[in-house]
Amino acid sequence: MEDDAAEEDVKVEETGLYDESGKLQYKNIFRTRKKSSVRAKEKKIRQNRQLRKTLIPKNALMALNEVVGLTISEFTITNASGGGFVAVVSVNDKQYEGKGHSKIAAKNNASEKALRDYVLEKMREKPRLRKNSVNADESVEMAVDTNNEVASENGEDGQEIAGAMSLMDDVPMVNLASFAIYKLFTEWENEGYVVPELRVAHAPQTGTGTGTDNSNADAGPQVKPPKAPPIRSELPNNWESIHPSTLLCMMRPGLQYREIGTVGDPPNVLQRMGVTVDEVDYESSGRSKKIARRNVAVCVLNELFGTNFIKEPPFEE
Repeated sequence: MEDDAAEEDVKVEETGLYDESGKLQYKNIFRTRKKSSVRAKEKKIRQNRQLRKTLIPKNALMALNEVVGLTISEFTITNASGGGFVAVVSVNDKQYEGKGHSKIAAKNNASEKALRDYVLEKMREKPRLRKNSVNADESVEMAVDTNNEVASENGEDGQEIAGAMSLMDDVPMVNLASFAIYKLFTEWENEGYVVPELRVAHAPQTGTGTGTDNSNADAGPQVKPPKAPPIRSELPNNWESIHPSTLLCMMRPGLQYREIGTVGDPPNVLQRMGVTVDEVDYESSGRSKKIARRNVAVCVLNELFGTNFIKEPPFEE
């Protein structure tokens, strides 16, 4: 009798978790979810650290070249009729064409198309099996632990581990994730934000690690300083359809917007942003920092390049 009463209590409790249609109520999902143990939390912390070492931001050209098993031809670059460049490359006997305002931009555009088609093709060939979240977390943790063991035995860094792991998986998820992070960081940079880790994949090696700080300069090849970003003098043909902040970053790469402060009293508060272009300071304001960056970019473009962009009004009418 006691067992029957206990079973009835469990049934009543379970029925309270579901609505009339039999679906688990959203507010009760967290009641049924098992809390993570201290060991599981520590594993997730190690996993996050390992992913940060492995997933280095890389552009499409670098990500494509690091995919195992691809046959990539040399790029053919020509001048585009409307300005800029056209890059053509053959990947696994498939030809891809990319356009850009510079040669490297055209190469990256073609590489992105090739990487996209290859990843989608592999994902269609081997669809991902659906597993519950517990099994998925365990598999990821096992992969991270395996990476740590291999690194401790062979002394390899995260990038070499990622290359070895990609051999076991036909879908190059590490390469795809590195490019996705790079693309997101580039978008943030075009909006005026400073992304410290965006150029980490391109950082030059400052030494071999075997010498001392006061070693002779003739002992090894000197590292050349990075080239300054190119400065454009002519606007692209489709400049009217490009966001002013993005267009200014194209014309003057490497710009950094600075926050000046606010103007006005609540609720009519305006954000002020500034930027220095060609040793000249420009400032403007807007309802938000994003609008303020756009307005200051409009000021620069209209003055230096003769565009006819219109600044957004300070307040909506």
